[in-house]
Amino acid sequence: MVSQTSSIERQSPWLANLPTEIVLVISSFLTNRDRKSLRSSCRALNKVTPLFFSRVFLSTNPLDIEVFCAVAIHHTFRHQVTEIIWDDARFLPEPVIPEEEWRPYMDREDLEMNPDEECPNWFVEGCEENIDLLRRRKGDDVDRPDHIARQKQIDAQMPLRQCWELYSKLLKDQNEVIDSKADEKAFILGLQQFPHLRRVTVTPAAHGWLFAPLYETPMIRAFPYGFNYPIPRGWPTVDFREAAQDPVPWSEATEEYKDQWRGVRIALRILSQHDHRVSELSFDSKQLITGINFMIFAQPCEECEHFTAIMKRPAFKHLDLPLLVGHQGYGGWEGLNSGKLYQALSEAKELTYISFSTSVLEGPIPDVPPLKKIFPVEHWPALCHFGLSHFCVVQTDLMELLKSFPNTLRCVELSFLHFADAGLGWREFLDKMRQELDWSERDPHVRPNVLSIMEGYNPPFVGQGVWLEDETTNFLYGSGQNPMVENAPYSPEFGYGMLRDLFEPEYTRPNLDHTRLSEMGITVRLW
Repeated sequence: MVSQTSSIERQSPWLANLPTEIVLVISSFLTNRDRKSLRSSCRALNKVTPLFFSRVFLSTNPLDIEVFCAVAIHHTFRHQVTEIIWDDARFLPEPVIPEEEWRPYMDREDLEMNPDEECPNWFVEGCEENIDLLRRRKGDDVDRPDHIARQKQIDAQMPLRQCWELYSKLLKDQNEVIDSKADEKAFILGLQQFPHLRRVTVTPAAHGWLFAPLYETPMIRAFPYGFNYPIPRGWPTVDFREAAQDPVPWSEATEEYKDQWRGVRIALRILSQHDHRVSELSFDSKQLITGINFMIFAQPCEECEHFTAIMKRPAFKHLDLPLLVGHQGYGGWEGLNSGKLYQALSEAKELTYISFSTSVLEGPIPDVPPLKKIFPVEHWPALCHFGLSHFCVVQTDLMELLKSFPNTLRCVELSFLHFADAGLGWREFLDKMRQELDWSERDPHVRPNVLSIMEGYNPPFVGQGVWLEDETTNFLYGSGQNPMVENAPYSPEFGYGMLRDLFEPEYTRPNLDHTRLSEMGITVRLW
């Protein structure tokens, strides 16, 4: 008699009996990790389930570079790649007490070894802060599956001595890559080998938060279960709700300071000097309070020249540009008032998408440059998307800019703005848009969609906010109510919009008060 186990082993998974076309459709919704699991389940699925590499990751880690180069020389996979994502965060070495103004202050005792954990005190504190931040970001939410998964890693955390040993190895490997310029060489190889490459994204946010990375790069996927480490960012950033660091004038900055933007600088230089098909460039801060030092646009420098050369390239269409300006526009907004950014942007004649943000957290702020001195709208006849984030604006100035956009405009995204007008907020600005813009007279199919994102009642963590899209559009073009609260400049009425988190998709919920959210089983009851 044949055993039940033997019978099962001879059976093919039901999925393998489906037509190949259906298996391909199903697998298109899976991550590569899930595709690998599916391929390993049986020979039949191994043959019909493809791996797909639409994007590849690059960083100063040798494993990321190894995988990147393997895809670049693969006869099939290299044709699938349309995007390179450059993780521009780097692990910090054992810090020293510096004299340079740009470095954060650190007590000498932070540099000493912790006798209990056998690693530096600053490392211990960073790991403890990670766990504390996870708990604060969870807040009063019920335990979701992603919370439970992270808690299991916290419970299984490696001894900090072992975490430090691995961190030290990662740092050593990183330094070897930097010394050999292996990441730069790999990037050049990718430009040569990926015939369908369209976008380059450089981001300081790849590591996300502890046990919740934004991207699962090969390096991050290889981390041991329960590995805790100070989350690297690379670009100068600050903790939640702190004022942004002031940028150092680029002409006075050391190479060590400039290399905080290592990936940015290499990408600008290589993309400006080599042949390629890249038409989209995204410096993606994911709402972290950071950006590219805007002082590169204050005076002539290589980085400004490289940026301008990229803007001049034929068919360049897409730009995400976050700028580090300090918390109130360092040096009288010199990096914007010089006109060099305006001139560079005016070279992008075929631009269809621009998203611009700064490190401004609150307003009002004096002497903010007029928007038309930043954005050369008259040079963008095909513009479809305009985004402005974390900036302080005068309402009439913003209205004049919106009125000047071409009829090709299809989307306007205004997020975390602050108004310099005394006593005026989002409610008044939406009223002004409805009254003064002629967009409602256009054919419904070509009216610009307007997305507004704001803090809401409770100051959010980085990446969180209230998204208003349908509500804004219904008010501007239909019979919808103004979604904003009277006398509350940056808070929509409860019931309007969705609460989202750029780092945590599972966080999404309606914009309701705590009682309603607890009734829906999203938050715990507090009484």
